[in-house]
Amino acid sequence: MKVKKRKAFKPVEKFLISQFTLPSTINGFGWVKKILRGVPALRIKNVRRYFFGQFISNIGSWMQIVALGWLVFQLTDSAFWVGVVAAASSVPAVIFSLFGGWIVDHFPKKSVLFYSNMGSMFLAFILGALTLSGHVNIPIIIIISFLGGVSNSVCTPAHFSYISEIVEPDKLTSAMALNSSISNLGRILGPIITGIYIKIGGIGGAFVINGLSYVAVLLALHLIKSSNQVTDHNINPLKAIREGIVYAYANPMIRSIITYVGFASIFAWSYTTIIPVLAKEIFSTDATGMSYLYGAVGIGAVTATFFAAFFSHLISKLALFIAGNSIFSISLLLFSFTSSLFLGTILLFFVGLGLVTVNIVLGTIVQHMTDPHYRGRVSSIYFLFYGGIIFLGNLEIGYLSDTFNPQMALRLNTIAMLAVGVYIFLTKNRLRQAQSEYNETLTHN
Repeated sequence: MKVKKRKAFKPVEKFLISQFTLPSTINGFGWVKKILRGVPALRIKNVRRYFFGQFISNIGSWMQIVALGWLVFQLTDSAFWVGVVAAASSVPAVIFSLFGGWIVDHFPKKSVLFYSNMGSMFLAFILGALTLSGHVNIPIIIIISFLGGVSNSVCTPAHFSYISEIVEPDKLTSAMALNSSISNLGRILGPIITGIYIKIGGIGGAFVINGLSYVAVLLALHLIKSSNQVTDHNINPLKAIREGIVYAYANPMIRSIITYVGFASIFAWSYTTIIPVLAKEIFSTDATGMSYLYGAVGIGAVTATFFAAFFSHLISKLALFIAGNSIFSISLLLFSFTSSLFLGTILLFFVGLGLVTVNIVLGTIVQHMTDPHYRGRVSSIYFLFYGGIIFLGNLEIGYLSDTFNPQMALRLNTIAMLAVGVYIFLTKNRLRQAQSEYNETLTHN
């Protein structure tokens, strides 16, 4: 079938494809001016409101992720069931994310975000109430996790598309880097707060706090003044999904990035699923020690924003990608051989640094290269591979941890990531040639 052709790349787009850049924070006077100059997206009032709400909500979300993993391991004493529950939240992305992309392009993104966040808020309150009352069990947790995944399947592509809607094109890179920083600050603070809170107030309260955190993003969306843009009013859902898939597959760079993201979802991101297991069985620590491990990943992830910003001026995007993938893989491999909590937290810092550096580079390139007409659908495809098939990784690492041990599971996954990094390095010239031919086709059409 025919897909709407995108116009030839503008000069700035060609530059972004050949030389990826992120904002610098070295100029300006005073800390406020430095932030605004280095992160120009923050000059926009709507962006400040939206990301403040997201920041509060992300802290709550990470509190629930950490508390839920700890709760499931306490109830079952099984790494496999920890993986099953994590998989339950990601399976809906496989089923619903493509349809979610159509929803994002068919309805106002702000409204989609409002109602999907409201649904997640109610699920968090239900989980908290059941846990506090002592009526929670594994089947209930799986059902709530699945429903939360359904909401997330719509919310995530809407989130990335909405960022592109409330910022000017020249500030999109800044906004994407800011989004990564905020997300990973939540990754730091959420686990730390959870570790402290569980010792004081128990697990159930962490879910209630997550529910309350959604109020921040709902209020931010209510205050934002923006037009409700709709890409497609009458397009058939199945036709829209098909067009999005064809569009994404036709672009060699987007196709390759999405393929890598799917591979990383299975063999890279799954390590976070068994951190509660590692904390208890390998490091012999409690919820506080577990929060140190999660927090180290988060600190590394935030550092990745500045790491990518600095080195993007010195090396190509491919070199930055290879560096990130190598730092992640080698650090995780070394982590699998230690039983020292202190050394483990240091290594997990580099694990977070490497993997999130890769995500920043790849995610921003996809957003820049995608025609706004297809942005919601391409974002949903990206999420399908990023947050959808991760359920395979959750099941895989849970099974390998029970069959062998958690450390062996990490080693096997690390070898897979090192192998894919080598493959991409060896085939880089072929990808460049294919992208060049694709760009020329767009120019002539």
